[in-house]
Amino acid sequence: QHGSVARMMRVGVTLWALLAVVKAGLPDQYILGKQGDSCAVACSKVGQQCSTSVLTDNSNAIFAKVGVTCTKTSQGGKWWADDQPSYVSGANDPGNNSGDCLGYIDVPPVVNCAGSFPTTERICHCTGDIKDECWFIPGGEKPCWDNTSATALTFGTGLSGGTLPAIETTLFAHQIDADGAGGQLTHFWSTCSPAAENSMMVRYYIDNETSPSIEFHPSMAAGVGFDDGTAPWGTKWAGLGAGHGGGQAWFNNFKIPFTSSVRVTIQSMDGKSYNGFYMIIRGGLGLPLVIGEVPLPKTAKLQLQKFEGPLKPLEWLDVVSVPKGKSGQVFMTAISVNNSGIGGYNFLEGCYHWYDPIDAAFPGTLLATGTEDFFDSGWYFNAGEFRFPVSGFTHGVTEKNVTEWSAYRFHEMDPLRFSDGVRMTWRCGDITAGAPNGGDKCFAESLATGGRPVGNPTCDHVISYGWVYVF
Repeated sequence: QHGSVARMMRVGVTLWALLAVVKAGLPDQYILGKQGDSCAVACSKVGQQCSTSVLTDNSNAIFAKVGVTCTKTSQGGKWWADDQPSYVSGANDPGNNSGDCLGYIDVPPVVNCAGSFPTTERICHCTGDIKDECWFIPGGEKPCWDNTSATALTFGTGLSGGTLPAIETTLFAHQIDADGAGGQLTHFWSTCSPAAENSMMVRYYIDNETSPSIEFHPSMAAGVGFDDGTAPWGTKWAGLGAGHGGGQAWFNNFKIPFTSSVRVTIQSMDGKSYNGFYMIIRGGLGLPLVIGEVPLPKTAKLQLQKFEGPLKPLEWLDVVSVPKGKSGQVFMTAISVNNSGIGGYNFLEGCYHWYDPIDAAFPGTLLATGTEDFFDSGWYFNAGEFRFPVSGFTHGVTEKNVTEWSAYRFHEMDPLRFSDGVRMTWRCGDITAGAPNGGDKCFAESLATGGRPVGNPTCDHVISYGWVYVF
């Protein structure tokens, strides 16, 4: 059975007249979403909206309608989580429910469009016909470039008191001469209610991408998990200017290069729209791309590599993975772990490793002898939360059945560069074993090579952001 906390997966009027409109046309339909997708995302991919009504008649026949033959179930087929009804397609399902048809009996009259789980494919009721006038959904009729000159040195826009929509909506789109000096987005800021911020997803489509290379939740982009509203704080790169349980104001000044065009979209991922939304996007033409003291080439592109889901004890996570033949530099890493009701902080024993080239043998280069060590602290962060220019421990709760933690690190002062692909890994906990340097951890690849786990590490729900420049 899945941990209930692990299932609480984050899913997430513009400056022009309404850019996304709903028209009658496509009939209502039930579809099977892709593994890990919420119904809000699955329906948007077919040009429709998610309906909160899923009618099953308490029968698994609904699975046959979307091409799934049910041979087994669990919990007697009764609904018990927000990502249901669903088919468990992932072979590594933590509840050992692979191949099960779940949650088709006693489905609530209103389901959560934002619910998702990494190993399940949801049955979704999609309705309406979304036709985007700004081409962010296939079939859009016209581009929606801003009216700023392609040679303007400064460009951007702002939205004041608008709507954070349930349909992905283009807020800003700008194009430049592809043979010119190149452009950069350099500033993001938004403010809204905590409920809106909790559901918000921002996407950057670089150089006519059809899938965004950057897709982020504003607080996690600043290295803060659980929408922790502690404020004010900030580094030159990111922070929170308003919070304390009220309206939040997140910002970042990440340098996001593009060659010919950039498009920024916003969306509420819980199926609801929120008023009182404000946002600013800004950038410039011909700006140098320098991270710390390292100048990067004009061809560099910033990627956000994300993971969200459970990890098994001692399981490895690729924080960043870039294929052979590519060079680059890691810019920032952020991670949050929720073990509420499951375990404690022993996951902090996990070590960080660096493999350059990507196929280098274990242990590669050891980056940190423990998780808190990597974020410039020690002893399980016994001095409490902090938000330094280079690193931060941004959220920590260990009380009763609540275990929550998040942290960030910018790699500006200690550049992590690579020349032939790279893997940067973190582990959920680690193994005590004899090490070649006389130490007792980080050098055992598996329990089969000897040693024992340090404590009882668990990672019920992990969110990892790895920002990396690639060229």
